Amino acid sequence: MATISRYKNVIGISGACRNVGKTFLGENIIERFSDKNSIIAVKISKFKHQSNDKIGLLKQFESPYFTIWKESNGTHKDSGRYLKAGAEASYYIECDDAHLLAAFLLVYKLYKPDKLFVCESASIGNYIKLGLSIFVESTNIETPSNKIAYKQSAELIFTENDLELKLPNLAITVKSGVWIANYQYDTGKMAKKVSL
Repeated sequence: MATISRYKNVIGISGACRNVGKTFLGENIIERFSDKNSIIAVKISKFKHQSNDKIGLLKQFESPYFTIWKESNGTHKDSGRYLKAGAEASYYIECDDAHLLAAFLLVYKLYKPDKLFVCESASIGNYIKLGLSIFVESTNIETPSNKIAYKQSAELIFTENDLELKLPNLAITVKSGVWIANYQYDTGKMAKKVSL
């Protein structure tokens, strides 16, 4: 599978498992940077949720392969939490991996390239070169073998109790519309500060 061009304005957040702090981190990134930057949030899931979980979501596009909803009012869903955190717009996409790129690009192309994106997805990094890739580890559960590659390719690795989940500006900054890591990590441990 060929990787397409780098999207320096897209930050990808993946994690070892559910409820590890991915959305919490995304919220805090949006809160920290949305006052000076326009941020679009995208949550991508392989799992189809019940229709009652879609209350407050406006269907934008549906195909046999994926469905895209836009958050309308800050629901309790992850997409609603992103909107409440300060995202200009927040989308929820249900799709399989084979159609993930097409679904993401439909949303991406709605906006000018000067917008920043926060994308919570386990596998978006398989299809585009992210501006910045973050992996959130669990303190209680060992990273499953099917998630190891995501962890190894991440520029930043946080543990669910790390201070960076609450204060992501310690490890992340934005410069000229590009997400930048303030630190480089070596197998999950801080190695050195990157000069900007």
